Amino acid sequence: MAGGLSDDRVLLERIRGGDTGGAEELFERYAPALLRFASRMLSDRETAEEVTQEVFVKVISRAHQYDGRAAVSSWLFAIAANACRDRRRRDHRASVVPLEAVAELPSRGEGAEARLDGRQRRAAVRRALQGLSEEQREALVLARYHELPYAEIARILGISVGAVKTRIFRAVETLKARFSEGETLWNVVN
Repeated sequence: MAGGLSDDRVLLERIRGGDTGGAEELFERYAPALLRFASRMLSDRETAEEVTQEVFVKVISRAHQYDGRAAVSSWLFAIAANACRDRRRRDHRASVVPLEAVAELPSRGEGAEARLDGRQRRAAVRRALQGLSEEQREALVLARYHELPYAEIARILGISVGAVKTRIFRAVETLKARFSEGETLWNVVN
């Protein structure tokens, strides 16, 4: 994350004091990562944008609830994870994690066949990710796409580090079982 721990806490203090400029700075700093997370969890960019905005509305109204035990970024991801769960429950939609939310630039000299192969692999991974439990998908997305340490994922999801490891292990095992070439899959997931 771009912001420093103390910088983020200063911004939260500004929000607590009624300065919405602190919220704007936090938004600029964290909205892109939270939007990517919500997009992967909800499979709909427009809904993910709404959820991301909801996160920052909640930050403004609930800044006093931040207790300082976790990094501000962890607190923001926890709010986003809860907002995604609430939205899925409210919308009663099937949970899908779209990999196209990750921008990819084709390599120089990469032919149409190689790009098509990559798209097909990503589509296969998307279908496989749909079969994961919500808990496994959340842990895997936070670990692999957002590169968060297990301790931070545990704080975000409100579970133990051991439970994070178990969820990720089971998610990877489930994904490997759905593909004949587990290593190829893992490269696509990463």
